[in-house]
Amino acid sequence: MNWWAASRNVPALAAVTVVTAGTGLAFGQSRIPIPAMVGGAGNFLLAALITVIPAVIWLAFTGRARNTTETVAVRAVHRWDTFLAGACAALTLAMAVLGHSAGAAPVALAIGRNTAFYLGLALLLVPLAGPRITPPVLTAIPLVLAVAGWKSGGRGAQPWAIVLHPAASMPAFLAGVAVLVAGATFSSLKPPRVTL
Repeated sequence: MNWWAASRNVPALAAVTVVTAGTGLAFGQSRIPIPAMVGGAGNFLLAALITVIPAVIWLAFTGRARNTTETVAVRAVHRWDTFLAGACAALTLAMAVLGHSAGAAPVALAIGRNTAFYLGLALLLVPLAGPRITPPVLTAIPLVLAVAGWKSGGRGAQPWAIVLHPAASMPAFLAGVAVLVAGATFSSLKPPRVTL
């Protein structure tokens, strides 16, 4: 357990997760001007962009070790990594719910939802694409959503663009958590693709 926590740099990942959630609570309402492909530009909030940071850092910390070594380990290391991603999402969701209850910002629930969504996507992509291809793909997702995720005429977000929905959208919140649960289930059952 000690070697795993040291190789994954768990304290630094927890700190990045807390700082990202705190920054999102403080500045998540800031708007970023990005043109949309269809219709006018939508309201792309900073909360939709910075919440990808914990997932990318999780990928960096869990992808440092060689998969060939860890796939022959006695312990199922990929399940520990899945638990770590779930713990980061749970930490952010707890901060978001507490922030929302305290009236910190209307965007508080979106911070938790978006972080859970991105971590869920990371958990889904790592077994399929591997730990080296997943970070650039995951980093591009918020930009693709910002450009192509709006309905014609800028009348709201497409149903599949979860991070663009209003913070109070309960279907979007449930969808973000569902992606996390699906990713955690898939990742715990299927180890990461071995890359040389």
